[in-house]
Amino acid sequence: MFKEALAEILSRLEKAQSRGLLSRYALIGGFAVSAWGVPRATHDFDFAIAIDQADPQALATFIGGRYQVGEPDDPLRGVVTVSVEVEHEPISLQLVCFPPLLTELVFRHVETLSVLECSVPVVSWPVLIILKLYAGGPQDLLDVHQILKVRRPQAKDVQDIESMAQVAGVLSEWKNLWKTM
Repeated sequence: MFKEALAEILSRLEKAQSRGLLSRYALIGGFAVSAWGVPRATHDFDFAIAIDQADPQALATFIGGRYQVGEPDDPLRGVVTVSVEVEHEPISLQLVCFPPLLTELVFRHVETLSVLECSVPVVSWPVLIILKLYAGGPQDLLDVHQILKVRRPQAKDVQDIESMAQVAGVLSEWKNLWKTM
């Protein structure tokens, strides 16, 4: 069921991209955690999107979703939510618009990986760590610990993550977490 949902989601995103409604997209969230080698149960798909000057409401309408702009104190620009139905089961999809600096960071570090037998652009594991620290929830922090255990970062990786954490405004969170590893 998730394989079919992912194929449908990728088809919709590619069509939206070809129409100029978004410029780039990359898998984040639980499925990205799994793609980087950490077994992780999840029931939805999350993608970072770059829309440049496009209208997020037009993207939401095109893919059959709803756009919600971020509140003034919300660290997100906005989120498009969509329900993709496969075998009469709804699968949730969130398309996350990050602030410009974070969007730039995300899309400088994307790799194409096989996810559920589909070729998918996925944020790099160091960027995924930054996004998880940015989100800051209990599951996010658990994901970071698990990613670090599986990926076993070398000194260069740690330096890169620290630089990215500085850009994303989560340097203290990174330093505090790294001390516990």
